[in-house]
Amino acid sequence: MDNNHRINQTSITPTVPRQTPKNDFGQVMARAISGAVNVGAGVASGLAMGNPLLSAAVSTVSSAAQAISSKSAASVTSVGGTPGTVVDDPTGKGDDWDLLEAQKLMRSEDRRFNLEYLSLQNAMQKESREFNAVSNIMKVRHDSAKAAINNIR
Repeated sequence: MDNNHRINQTSITPTVPRQTPKNDFGQVMARAISGAVNVGAGVASGLAMGNPLLSAAVSTVSSAAQAISSKSAASVTSVGGTPGTVVDDPTGKGDDWDLLEAQKLMRSEDRRFNLEYLSLQNAMQKESREFNAVSNIMKVRHDSAKAAINNIR
């Protein structure tokens, strides 16, 4: 036999335990949403300094997001060396229900924000109409006074 056509011996490395942490999709999404809500709450709180109702709504959403992320992080732990085992729900459906509950909570908060935003828009439109009315009245008074002064000359 010719040595040039011989298959070299392959080396097989033994299986090693996982070195990177196992991140479930739900946990990653909860952290991402929590981070986004916290950033949005920081921006919105800066804009809501004059409005205590809007400020309270922003703080409510940020606390709800923190509660959701802490609940999802606490529900999945390492039991018996198996990462990702749900402690309090042996069926494994608890995380789905927690995420569904979180979505319902976020939708409820979204509706509340939309109503608050709509009332804020209505208040701004009313203030704008009042300002325009007062401005027009003052302009007419000024023009009348100016015309009267010009007629006296």
